[in-house]
Amino acid sequence: MRARVDPLLLRLLVGGSLCLPLCLVLWWQWLREPLAKILAHGAGFASQWLWSETVLGVGFGGDKGMVVSLVPPLTDSAQLFMALPLPLDRATVILPLFWALTLPTPGRALLRRLLCGTLVLLPVIGLTVALYVQFQLALYRTHLPLMTEIPPAEYALALPDAPVPYYLAGLGRQLAVLVLPIVAPLLAWLLLHQAYLRKMILGGWLQRALKSAPPTGSPPSPSADADG
Repeated sequence: MRARVDPLLLRLLVGGSLCLPLCLVLWWQWLREPLAKILAHGAGFASQWLWSETVLGVGFGGDKGMVVSLVPPLTDSAQLFMALPLPLDRATVILPLFWALTLPTPGRALLRRLLCGTLVLLPVIGLTVALYVQFQLALYRTHLPLMTEIPPAEYALALPDAPVPYYLAGLGRQLAVLVLPIVAPLLAWLLLHQAYLRKMILGGWLQRALKSAPPTGSPPSPSADADG
């Protein structure tokens, strides 16, 4: 006998498989570049306090972000600044992933849940960018490959970072690139839909308990009659 799938779980799985590509297309076609520009301006504003001595600003050219470093390259030319790459798509993709999880989830006040989750994830997006900027600066100064990243061709006119801070910067890069874009929208969804999850989990437990319990008023088994 085939086990019956929980309707709540089935609705979530089917709705999520439909909403995920739609949200990603919406983000890629219309929201990715505006969000990246806003994020670049915000990172440039925050750089005045976070990296006042090493970052001139954060720009956005074409479809990519860049960090303008105040640390000059060690070359014979008169180049005073160095542009370091800053991928902003990995930070902003957090939002469509959260939307794809929230849209098919049953519950009231869908717009409120979407807005609350989006606001909660904004600091996480900022943290993702800050960790990657810190890693790019450390990679430029130290000029040693780390975490599959290759340093720029030019050496920085600065002392390299110590091994431990440099490795910690690499761990921050891994956190920003591999962990936060996936874990952050999932955690936000779990926090905002605790009632739905309790209902789905407890409902599944109750269904399994009812199926495993013997029916009331059932005749005694032949073994019980033999013992009597």
